[in-house]
Amino acid sequence: MAVQGKERMTITGTTRFYPLIGYPIVQVKTPPLINGYFAEKGIDAVMIPLEIDPQGARSFFENLRHWSNCGGCSITIPHKQAAFEAMDTLTPRARLSRSVNTVRRDAEGRLHGDMTDGAAFVSALTANGFDPTAKHAAVIGAGGGAGASICEALCAAGVASLVVIEADARRRDTIVKALGDHYSDVTLSSRIDDAASMNLLVNATPLGMKPDDPLPFDPANLPPGAMVADVVTKPEITRLLEAAQVRGLPIQTGMDMARAQLGHQIDALGISSLS
Repeated sequence: MAVQGKERMTITGTTRFYPLIGYPIVQVKTPPLINGYFAEKGIDAVMIPLEIDPQGARSFFENLRHWSNCGGCSITIPHKQAAFEAMDTLTPRARLSRSVNTVRRDAEGRLHGDMTDGAAFVSALTANGFDPTAKHAAVIGAGGGAGASICEALCAAGVASLVVIEADARRRDTIVKALGDHYSDVTLSSRIDDAASMNLLVNATPLGMKPDDPLPFDPANLPPGAMVADVVTKPEITRLLEAAQVRGLPIQTGMDMARAQLGHQIDALGISSLS
């Protein structure tokens, strides 16, 4: 049995594996959270980080079908779109965002994809006292897996308007069309015309992971009380969030979202049924 204590984890032939794949992988925060859950519930399982380069993603998912002591996997950048293409079934939210961050492998080796980033993001907002209902929001980097999922979840949560900002025009237009088809009551646009009217600004790009990264957006013109959120987990307080704090604005960190992710991923992976 896999036993996690302060000093060691014992892995045996009965241990069930849940890899987390990404490239790079040093910034990920999910394995300690999931492994803590396994330890708390006495589940003979472990999550391990695997650094898979983009050229190896397709073969990884094919091999996953034949890995019988693996219950599924978690996906981070840049593999969420590759995961989407490899699935046998998809949840509606994964299909809309065209990305997958959680894969459940069934006993027959079929892969079932879900996208929980957006749901986790909105859960974190709620925990931080921010209600997105009827608010005006903007997501920068909406073409990535996390960004598209956050856009979908904000629309589902009832925002009045959403600015979808994405440098790749094709991705941007695809997301706007998909959102418009499902959420006709949300006003969609592709640029911020009046920053002073915004209630929520989200950075869903990798900008902020490196100390010399430029700000994805200058929060100087946001109104008092506007929430500034970042999906970057390392560093926890990015330059964008520092700039927001200097302005006296409330913030939401990538770690807030990562912690809120736990319950959503446990459900999507089918782990709750093992306890």
